[in-house]
Amino acid sequence: MKVYGKCKNCKNEISYRTNANTRVEFAMQDGENKNLNCKSCGTNTNFHVDELYAQPSKMPYLITGFATLVIVIVTLYFIFFSDSKYVIIAFGLPLVIYLILTKQDQTRVSDFNRRKLKGRTHNIVSSKLL
Repeated sequence: MKVYGKCKNCKNEISYRTNANTRVEFAMQDGENKNLNCKSCGTNTNFHVDELYAQPSKMPYLITGFATLVIVIVTLYFIFFSDSKYVIIAFGLPLVIYLILTKQDQTRVSDFNRRKLKGRTHNIVSSKLL
């Protein structure tokens, strides 16, 4: 997933790719503060985990487009060289793939953006020291 922060100098979005699905996971993997470099102005900006936000990715569109292309080719093969009883399934499959991927991505983004860290890392760190 990509998380974004606004550059304090030029107000452009700075992106960072992470495997974390929540802010707590992000803080555990990358730390509570993350230093990101703006590609527009070259300024390094230090972001707290709560200042970052996630946006939906474009991956469902790419996967659906590729699946549609493959299914159209397979469907054309079945139409011209075989029975065409699989045509309905072939055209419905990309829609199902798109809906599933979009729902999963929307769930990840909303989970990340909805929950703030609010000092949970301090509790985790202090309990590990005991």
